[in-house]
Amino acid sequence: MLVWRYGVLAAVIAAVINAIIWLIARALGVSFRVQPPGQTESTVNLLRVILITLVPILLAVGLYVLLQRVTRRPFLVFLVIALVVFVLSLLPPLSAADETGTQVALILMHIVATLAVLAGVYRFEQQRTRL
Repeated sequence: MLVWRYGVLAAVIAAVINAIIWLIARALGVSFRVQPPGQTESTVNLLRVILITLVPILLAVGLYVLLQRVTRRPFLVFLVIALVVFVLSLLPPLSAADETGTQVALILMHIVATLAVLAGVYRFEQQRTRL
């Protein structure tokens, strides 16, 4: 399916950009230490950044595929859901990281992932309407 091609491409691009953000932030001294409420402190490493970028984007594309089957306006519904999830996804970096650099880098990564999945699905919609 064409939507999966765009989704995988969006996920890979977002993962690469987020990996670059992580590498630059680490070079600037950002610790990426996080401690979610009720959990022990851990460090967000590069592999975790890549996986936590790829998996949610691919799940989001799966949600979009489902929305195509159950609603007449899948992109609009997806956009609303994605924006709500994006806003909610900002809470963990703000509550789990004490260091401002870690917070900023993680929020930037959330922005990249959200924009990537929206761009991928939007690009698919453009192609689909041309066919």
